[in-house]
Amino acid sequence: MATVKVITLGCRFNFYESEIMKSKIASHCSDNEFVVVNTCSVTHEAERQSRQAVRKVIKENKSAKIIVTGCAAKTSQRYFEDLDGIFKVLQNNGKNDITEHIDLLDQKCAKYGENAFIETNSPLFFTGKARAFLQIQNGCDNFCTYCVVPFTRGRSKSLPVDIVLKNISQFVTSGFDEIVLSGIDIASYGRDLGEDINLCSIIKKILKNSPVRRLRISSIDPSGINDELLGLLVSENRVMPHLHLSIQSGDNSVLRVMRRKYNREKIIEVCNRILEQRSDVVFGADLIAGFPAETDNMFANTLKLVDEANLSLLHVFPYSPRSRTIAANMVQIPREVILERAKVLRQKTKEAKLKLFQHLLNKTTFGVIEKLKNEYIYGKTHSFLPFKIHNPPNEIVKNNVYHIKIVGFDEGTFIAELI
Repeated sequence: MATVKVITLGCRFNFYESEIMKSKIASHCSDNEFVVVNTCSVTHEAERQSRQAVRKVIKENKSAKIIVTGCAAKTSQRYFEDLDGIFKVLQNNGKNDITEHIDLLDQKCAKYGENAFIETNSPLFFTGKARAFLQIQNGCDNFCTYCVVPFTRGRSKSLPVDIVLKNISQFVTSGFDEIVLSGIDIASYGRDLGEDINLCSIIKKILKNSPVRRLRISSIDPSGINDELLGLLVSENRVMPHLHLSIQSGDNSVLRVMRRKYNREKIIEVCNRILEQRSDVVFGADLIAGFPAETDNMFANTLKLVDEANLSLLHVFPYSPRSRTIAANMVQIPREVILERAKVLRQKTKEAKLKLFQHLLNKTTFGVIEKLKNEYIYGKTHSFLPFKIHNPPNEIVKNNVYHIKIVGFDEGTFIAELI
Protein backbone atom coordinates (compact mmCIF):
# COMPACT_ATOMS: atom_id res chain seq x y z
CA MET A 1 0.00 0.00 0.00
CA ALA A 2 1.29 3.47 -0.88
CA THR A 3 2.27 6.01 1.74
CA VAL A 4 0.04 9.06 1.30
CA LYS A 5 0.24 12.44 2.99
CA VAL A 6 -2.36 15.10 2.23
CA ILE A 7 -1.95 18.80 2.99
CA THR A 8 -5.22 20.71 2.77
CA LEU A 9 -5.78 24.44 2.58
CA GLY A 10 -9.03 26.36 2.37
CA CYS A 11 -12.63 25.30 2.78
CA ARG A 12 -14.25 22.35 4.54
CA PHE A 13 -15.12 21.07 1.07
CA ASN A 14 -11.40 20.63 0.33
CA PHE A 15 -10.91 18.69 3.57
CA TYR A 16 -13.74 16.38 2.55
CA GLU A 17 -12.23 15.74 -0.89
CA SER A 18 -8.75 15.25 0.60
CA GLU A 19 -9.94 12.35 2.76
CA ILE A 20 -11.31 10.61 -0.30
CA MET A 21 -8.24 11.19 -2.48
CA LYS A 22 -5.99 9.88 0.29
CA SER A 23 -8.02 6.70 0.57
CA LYS A 24 -8.13 6.17 -3.19
CA ILE A 25 -4.38 6.55 -3.68
CA ALA A 26 -3.54 4.37 -0.67
CA SER A 27 -5.76 1.52 -1.87
CA HIS A 28 -4.77 1.80 -5.55
CA CYS A 29 -1.00 2.27 -5.50
CA SER A 30 1.88 0.34 -3.94
CA ASP A 31 5.54 0.96 -3.18
CA ASN A 32 5.30 4.69 -3.73
CA GLU A 33 5.23 7.76 -1.53
CA PHE A 34 2.72 10.45 -2.47
CA VAL A 35 2.09 13.95 -1.14
CA VAL A 36 -1.10 15.67 -2.27
CA VAL A 37 -1.44 19.42 -1.73
CA ASN A 38 -5.11 20.41 -2.01
CA THR A 39 -4.90 24.16 -2.57
CA CYS A 40 -7.16 27.18 -2.20
CA SER A 41 -7.44 30.45 -4.13
CA VAL A 42 -10.47 32.07 -2.53
CA THR A 43 -8.31 35.09 -1.66
CA HIS A 44 -4.96 36.38 -2.86
CA GLU A 45 -3.48 35.44 0.52
CA ALA A 46 -4.90 31.91 0.26
CA GLU A 47 -3.25 31.49 -3.14
CA ARG A 48 0.06 32.82 -1.78
CA GLN A 49 -0.12 30.33 1.09
CA SER A 50 -0.88 27.54 -1.38
CA ARG A 51 2.21 28.36 -3.43
CA GLN A 52 4.28 28.54 -0.26
CA ALA A 53 2.95 25.17 0.95
CA VAL A 54 3.82 23.48 -2.35
CA ARG A 55 7.37 24.88 -2.33
CA LYS A 56 7.83 23.62 1.24
CA VAL A 57 6.55 20.16 0.28
CA ILE A 58 9.01 19.97 -2.63
CA LYS A 59 11.88 20.92 -0.33
CA GLU A 60 10.96 18.41 2.39
CA ASN A 61 9.84 15.45 0.24
CA LYS A 62 12.55 14.75 -2.31
CA SER A 63 11.53 11.14 -2.96
CA ALA A 64 7.75 11.60 -3.07
CA LYS A 65 5.43 11.97 -6.03
CA ILE A 66 3.88 15.39 -5.41
CA ILE A 67 0.38 16.13 -6.71
CA VAL A 68 -1.02 19.66 -6.66
CA THR A 69 -4.79 20.00 -6.90
CA GLY A 70 -7.59 22.30 -5.69
CA CYS A 71 -8.61 25.76 -6.81
CA ALA A 72 -5.10 27.27 -6.98
CA ALA A 73 -4.16 24.46 -9.36
CA LYS A 74 -6.50 26.24 -11.78
CA THR A 75 -5.61 29.87 -11.09
CA SER A 76 -1.85 29.20 -10.78
CA GLN A 77 -1.61 26.20 -13.09
CA ARG A 78 1.39 27.41 -15.08
CA TYR A 79 3.26 28.38 -11.89
CA PHE A 80 2.94 24.87 -10.42
CA GLU A 81 3.68 23.12 -13.72
CA ASP A 82 6.94 25.04 -13.98
CA LEU A 83 8.16 23.93 -10.54
CA ASP A 84 10.74 21.15 -10.45
CA GLY A 85 9.60 18.18 -8.43
CA ILE A 86 5.86 18.25 -9.27
CA PHE A 87 4.42 14.91 -10.41
CA LYS A 88 0.97 16.13 -11.45
CA VAL A 89 -1.07 19.34 -11.45
CA LEU A 90 -4.62 18.09 -11.22
CA GLN A 91 -7.75 20.24 -11.68
CA ASN A 92 -10.78 19.93 -9.39
CA ASN A 93 -12.72 18.01 -12.03
CA GLY A 94 -9.99 15.36 -12.08
CA LYS A 95 -10.05 14.57 -8.36
CA ASN A 96 -12.62 11.86 -8.93
CA ASP A 97 -10.27 9.99 -11.25
CA ILE A 98 -7.04 10.69 -9.39
CA THR A 99 -5.78 7.12 -9.65
CA GLU A 100 -6.26 7.14 -13.43
CA HIS A 101 -4.15 10.30 -13.58
CA ILE A 102 -1.44 8.54 -11.60
CA ASP A 103 -1.53 5.63 -14.06
CA LEU A 104 -1.12 8.04 -16.97
CA LEU A 105 2.30 9.05 -15.61
CA ASP A 106 3.90 11.40 -18.14
CA GLN A 107 0.93 11.53 -20.49
CA LYS A 108 -1.26 14.60 -20.72
CA CYS A 109 -4.13 14.65 -18.24
CA ALA A 110 -7.28 13.16 -19.73
CA LYS A 111 -10.21 15.51 -20.10
CA TYR A 112 -13.09 14.93 -17.74
CA GLY A 113 -16.51 16.49 -17.57
CA GLU A 114 -16.77 19.63 -15.46
CA ASN A 115 -17.75 19.26 -11.82
CA ALA A 116 -17.05 15.53 -11.66
CA PHE A 117 -18.05 14.31 -8.22
CA ILE A 118 -15.67 12.65 -5.86
CA GLU A 119 -17.14 9.18 -5.34
CA THR A 120 -18.72 9.05 -1.91
CA ASN A 121 -19.99 5.50 -1.73
CA SER A 122 -17.26 4.18 0.58
CA PRO A 123 -17.75 4.82 4.30
CA LEU A 124 -14.10 3.75 4.72
CA PHE A 125 -13.14 7.29 3.74
CA PHE A 126 -14.41 8.52 7.12
CA THR A 127 -13.34 5.63 9.36
CA GLY A 128 -12.83 6.87 12.91
CA LYS A 129 -14.56 10.19 12.25
CA ALA A 130 -17.53 11.49 14.22
CA ARG A 131 -19.45 12.35 11.07
CA ALA A 132 -19.49 11.53 7.37
CA PHE A 133 -19.69 14.16 4.63
CA LEU A 134 -21.75 13.74 1.50
CA GLN A 135 -21.06 16.06 -1.42
CA ILE A 136 -24.47 16.55 -3.03
CA GLN A 137 -23.57 19.59 -5.16
CA ASN A 138 -20.49 21.10 -6.79
CA GLY A 139 -19.72 24.30 -8.69
CA CYS A 140 -21.58 27.62 -8.73
CA ASP A 141 -23.68 29.68 -11.15
CA ASN A 142 -23.76 32.93 -9.17
CA PHE A 143 -20.65 34.73 -10.48
CA CYS A 144 -20.40 37.12 -7.54
CA THR A 145 -18.08 39.98 -8.41
CA TYR A 146 -15.34 38.94 -5.94
CA CYS A 147 -15.32 35.16 -6.44
CA VAL A 148 -13.30 32.80 -8.68
CA VAL A 149 -15.18 29.63 -7.74
CA PRO A 150 -17.25 29.44 -10.99
CA PHE A 151 -13.95 29.52 -12.87
CA THR A 152 -12.13 26.98 -10.66
CA ARG A 153 -14.99 24.52 -10.08
CA GLY A 154 -17.33 25.19 -13.00
CA ARG A 155 -21.11 25.52 -13.11
CA SER A 156 -23.47 24.04 -10.54
CA LYS A 157 -24.14 20.32 -10.79
CA SER A 158 -26.19 18.14 -8.42
CA LEU A 159 -25.75 14.53 -7.37
CA PRO A 160 -28.82 12.52 -8.51
CA VAL A 161 -31.38 11.70 -5.84
CA ASP A 162 -30.94 7.93 -6.04
CA ILE A 163 -27.18 8.24 -5.57
CA VAL A 164 -27.68 10.55 -2.58
CA LEU A 165 -30.03 8.07 -0.92
CA LYS A 166 -27.72 5.14 -1.72
CA ASN A 167 -24.76 6.88 -0.10
CA ILE A 168 -26.80 7.89 2.95
CA SER A 169 -27.89 4.27 3.38
CA GLN A 170 -24.30 3.03 3.18
CA PHE A 171 -23.12 5.57 5.72
CA VAL A 172 -25.89 4.64 8.17
CA THR A 173 -25.30 0.90 7.69
CA SER A 174 -21.61 1.48 8.43
CA GLY A 175 -22.47 3.08 11.76
CA PHE A 176 -22.39 6.80 11.04
CA ASP A 177 -25.01 8.57 13.16
CA GLU A 178 -24.27 12.03 11.74
CA ILE A 179 -24.06 12.99 8.08
CA VAL A 180 -23.22 16.44 6.72
CA LEU A 181 -24.73 17.49 3.40
CA SER A 182 -22.12 19.64 1.67
CA GLY A 183 -21.76 21.64 -1.50
CA ILE A 184 -20.17 24.75 -2.96
CA ASP A 185 -23.64 26.32 -3.35
CA ILE A 186 -25.83 23.77 -1.61
CA ALA A 187 -28.90 26.01 -1.87
CA SER A 188 -28.87 25.43 -5.64
CA TYR A 189 -29.15 21.66 -5.26
CA GLY A 190 -31.56 20.11 -7.75
CA ARG A 191 -31.93 22.97 -10.21
CA ASP A 192 -30.32 20.81 -12.89
CA LEU A 193 -32.28 17.67 -11.98
CA GLY A 194 -35.96 18.59 -12.36
CA GLU A 195 -38.78 20.86 -11.23
CA ASP A 196 -39.63 19.08 -7.98
CA ILE A 197 -36.07 18.46 -6.78
CA ASN A 198 -34.42 20.91 -4.43
CA LEU A 199 -32.57 21.03 -1.13
CA CYS A 200 -35.75 20.68 0.93
CA SER A 201 -37.04 17.74 -1.09
CA ILE A 202 -33.78 15.79 -0.75
CA ILE A 203 -33.67 16.45 3.02
CA LYS A 204 -37.25 15.16 3.33
CA LYS A 205 -36.41 12.06 1.29
CA ILE A 206 -33.36 11.36 3.46
CA LEU A 207 -35.34 11.72 6.68
CA LYS A 208 -38.17 9.56 5.33
CA ASN A 209 -36.05 6.80 3.79
CA SER A 210 -33.23 6.41 6.29
CA PRO A 211 -32.86 6.12 10.07
CA VAL A 212 -30.04 8.68 10.13
CA ARG A 213 -29.98 10.20 13.61
CA ARG A 214 -28.35 13.55 12.84
CA LEU A 215 -28.36 15.47 9.56
CA ARG A 216 -26.33 18.64 9.22
CA ILE A 217 -26.35 21.29 6.48
CA SER A 218 -23.05 22.84 5.50
CA SER A 219 -22.48 26.47 4.45
CA ILE A 220 -25.51 27.97 2.72
CA ASP A 221 -26.41 31.21 0.95
CA PRO A 222 -29.04 33.15 2.97
CA SER A 223 -31.17 33.50 -0.16
CA GLY A 224 -31.58 29.72 -0.13
CA ILE A 225 -33.35 29.69 3.26
CA ASN A 226 -37.01 29.76 2.28
CA ASP A 227 -40.06 29.06 4.45
CA GLU A 228 -39.91 25.35 3.68
CA LEU A 229 -36.28 24.97 4.77
CA LEU A 230 -36.92 27.13 7.81
CA GLY A 231 -39.81 24.86 8.71
CA LEU A 232 -37.64 21.76 8.43
CA LEU A 233 -34.95 23.29 10.62
CA VAL A 234 -37.32 24.23 13.42
CA SER A 235 -39.54 21.12 13.32
CA GLU A 236 -37.10 18.28 12.63
CA ASN A 237 -34.96 17.35 15.63
CA ARG A 238 -32.76 15.21 13.39
CA VAL A 239 -31.71 18.34 11.48
CA MET A 240 -28.95 19.81 13.63
CA PRO A 241 -29.42 23.34 15.07
CA HIS A 242 -26.55 25.05 13.26
CA LEU A 243 -26.32 27.06 10.06
CA HIS A 244 -23.20 28.58 8.56
CA LEU A 245 -24.33 31.47 6.37
CA SER A 246 -22.38 32.78 3.40
CA ILE A 247 -23.20 36.43 4.19
CA GLN A 248 -20.04 38.40 3.18
CA SER A 249 -21.32 41.86 4.19
CA GLY A 250 -23.93 43.51 6.37
CA ASP A 251 -24.37 46.55 4.14
CA ASN A 252 -26.93 46.62 1.33
CA SER A 253 -24.84 48.77 -1.01
CA VAL A 254 -21.90 46.39 -0.73
CA LEU A 255 -24.15 43.35 -1.17
CA ARG A 256 -25.55 44.84 -4.39
CA VAL A 257 -22.08 45.47 -5.80
CA MET A 258 -21.09 41.94 -4.79
CA ARG A 259 -24.17 40.65 -6.71
CA ARG A 260 -25.53 38.85 -3.69
CA LYS A 261 -29.21 37.88 -3.86
CA TYR A 262 -30.36 39.15 -0.47
CA ASN A 263 -30.12 42.19 1.78
CA ARG A 264 -29.30 42.70 5.45
CA GLU A 265 -33.00 42.83 6.34
CA LYS A 266 -33.45 39.32 4.90
CA ILE A 267 -30.56 37.98 6.99
CA ILE A 268 -31.86 39.53 10.20
CA GLU A 269 -35.43 38.41 9.54
CA VAL A 270 -34.44 34.80 8.77
CA CYS A 271 -32.13 34.42 11.76
CA ASN A 272 -34.60 35.88 14.22
CA ARG A 273 -37.52 33.85 12.87
CA ILE A 274 -35.49 30.68 13.33
CA LEU A 275 -34.44 31.57 16.87
CA GLU A 276 -38.02 32.39 17.85
CA GLN A 277 -39.00 28.82 16.98
CA ARG A 278 -35.82 26.91 17.86
CA SER A 279 -33.72 28.74 20.42
CA ASP A 280 -30.72 26.39 20.34
CA VAL A 281 -29.79 27.21 16.73
CA VAL A 282 -26.33 28.77 16.40
CA PHE A 283 -25.36 30.82 13.34
CA GLY A 284 -21.95 30.98 11.77
CA ALA A 285 -21.07 33.35 8.94
CA ASP A 286 -18.45 34.24 6.34
CA LEU A 287 -17.66 37.98 6.31
CA ILE A 288 -15.38 39.96 3.99
CA ALA A 289 -13.64 43.07 5.33
CA GLY A 290 -12.61 45.90 3.02
CA PHE A 291 -14.50 45.16 -0.19
CA PRO A 292 -13.89 47.87 -2.86
CA ALA A 293 -15.68 51.16 -2.08
CA GLU A 294 -16.69 49.99 1.41
CA THR A 295 -16.93 53.12 3.55
CA ASP A 296 -16.61 53.32 7.32
CA ASN A 297 -20.40 53.47 7.60
CA MET A 298 -20.81 50.43 5.37
CA PHE A 299 -18.33 48.49 7.47
CA ALA A 300 -20.17 49.62 10.61
CA ASN A 301 -23.31 47.99 9.18
CA THR A 302 -21.47 44.67 9.00
CA LEU A 303 -20.43 45.02 12.64
CA LYS A 304 -24.01 45.79 13.65
CA LEU A 305 -25.32 42.81 11.71
CA VAL A 306 -23.38 40.44 13.97
CA ASP A 307 -25.56 41.53 16.90
CA GLU A 308 -28.78 42.07 14.96
CA ALA A 309 -28.72 38.59 13.39
CA ASN A 310 -27.23 36.86 16.45
CA LEU A 311 -24.18 35.60 14.56
CA SER A 312 -21.68 33.72 16.74
CA LEU A 313 -19.14 31.66 14.77
CA LEU A 314 -17.52 34.01 12.26
CA HIS A 315 -14.98 33.37 9.51
CA VAL A 316 -13.37 36.70 8.62
CA PHE A 317 -11.61 37.30 5.30
CA PRO A 318 -9.70 40.47 4.44
CA TYR A 319 -10.65 41.27 0.84
CA SER A 320 -8.04 40.65 -1.83
CA PRO A 321 -8.60 41.07 -5.58
CA ARG A 322 -8.77 37.92 -7.68
CA SER A 323 -7.96 37.91 -11.37
CA ARG A 324 -10.91 37.26 -13.72
CA THR A 325 -13.34 38.87 -11.26
CA ILE A 326 -15.17 42.17 -11.72
CA ALA A 327 -14.19 43.44 -8.27
CA ALA A 328 -10.51 43.24 -9.19
CA ASN A 329 -11.06 46.18 -11.57
CA MET A 330 -12.86 48.33 -9.01
CA VAL A 331 -11.24 51.08 -6.95
CA GLN A 332 -9.43 49.29 -4.13
CA ILE A 333 -9.28 50.29 -0.46
CA PRO A 334 -5.77 50.75 1.00
CA ARG A 335 -4.41 47.45 2.30
CA GLU A 336 -3.80 48.80 5.78
CA VAL A 337 -7.47 49.80 6.05
CA ILE A 338 -8.59 46.33 4.94
CA LEU A 339 -6.37 44.63 7.52
CA GLU A 340 -7.51 46.95 10.29
CA ARG A 341 -11.16 46.24 9.51
CA ALA A 342 -10.46 42.51 9.51
CA LYS A 343 -8.82 42.92 12.91
CA VAL A 344 -11.88 44.74 14.24
CA LEU A 345 -14.18 42.02 12.86
CA ARG A 346 -12.08 39.28 14.48
CA GLN A 347 -12.38 41.09 17.80
CA LYS A 348 -16.12 41.21 17.22
CA THR A 349 -15.97 37.46 16.66
CA LYS A 350 -14.47 36.95 20.13
CA GLU A 351 -17.13 39.18 21.67
CA ALA A 352 -19.93 37.32 19.88
CA LYS A 353 -18.66 33.95 21.09
CA LEU A 354 -18.30 35.25 24.64
CA LYS A 355 -21.85 36.61 24.46
CA LEU A 356 -23.07 33.17 23.40
CA PHE A 357 -21.19 31.55 26.29
CA GLN A 358 -22.82 33.91 28.77
CA HIS A 359 -26.19 32.89 27.35
CA LEU A 360 -25.37 29.17 27.59
CA LEU A 361 -23.64 29.17 31.00
CA ASN A 362 -25.12 26.45 33.24
CA LYS A 363 -27.43 25.29 30.46
CA THR A 364 -27.48 21.71 29.20
CA THR A 365 -27.14 20.38 25.68
CA PHE A 366 -25.92 17.35 23.77
CA GLY A 367 -22.45 16.81 22.38
CA VAL A 368 -20.56 14.28 20.25
CA ILE A 369 -17.17 13.13 21.54
CA GLU A 370 -14.59 13.50 18.76
CA LYS A 371 -11.17 13.16 20.37
CA LEU A 372 -9.60 11.91 23.59
CA LYS A 373 -6.29 13.59 24.39
CA ASN A 374 -4.39 13.53 27.67
CA GLU A 375 -6.67 14.60 30.49
CA TYR A 376 -9.32 16.12 28.16
CA ILE A 377 -11.94 14.93 25.74
CA TYR A 378 -13.02 17.21 22.90
CA GLY A 379 -16.15 17.37 20.83
CA LYS A 380 -18.90 19.42 19.22
CA THR A 381 -22.36 20.17 20.55
CA HIS A 382 -25.39 19.63 18.35
CA SER A 383 -25.10 23.38 17.60
CA PHE A 384 -21.50 22.73 16.44
CA LEU A 385 -19.88 24.53 19.36
CA PRO A 386 -16.45 23.16 20.35
CA PHE A 387 -16.27 21.88 23.92
CA LYS A 388 -13.85 20.04 26.17
CA ILE A 389 -14.29 18.04 29.37
CA HIS A 390 -11.50 17.67 31.94
CA ASN A 391 -10.72 14.27 33.47
CA PRO A 392 -13.63 12.34 31.93
CA PRO A 393 -14.58 8.89 33.25
CA ASN A 394 -12.91 5.91 31.57
CA GLU A 395 -16.15 4.64 30.06
CA ILE A 396 -16.46 7.61 27.67
CA VAL A 397 -16.77 6.32 24.09
CA LYS A 398 -15.55 8.27 21.07
CA ASN A 399 -18.26 9.33 18.58
CA ASN A 400 -21.04 8.78 21.11
CA VAL A 401 -23.51 11.50 22.15
CA TYR A 402 -23.57 12.66 25.78
CA HIS A 403 -25.72 15.03 27.81
CA ILE A 404 -23.46 17.88 28.95
CA LYS A 405 -23.62 21.12 30.90
CA ILE A 406 -21.70 24.28 29.87
CA VAL A 407 -19.70 25.51 32.88
CA GLY A 408 -16.85 27.60 31.49
CA PHE A 409 -15.09 29.17 28.54
CA ASP A 410 -11.42 28.95 27.56
CA GLU A 411 -9.93 30.68 24.50
CA GLY A 412 -12.89 30.00 22.24
CA THR A 413 -13.68 26.51 23.54
CA PHE A 414 -16.61 25.81 25.85
CA ILE A 415 -15.84 23.87 29.03
CA ALA A 416 -18.43 21.24 29.86
CA GLU A 417 -19.32 18.64 32.45
CA LEU A 418 -21.07 15.32 31.92
CA ILE A 419 -24.56 15.04 33.31
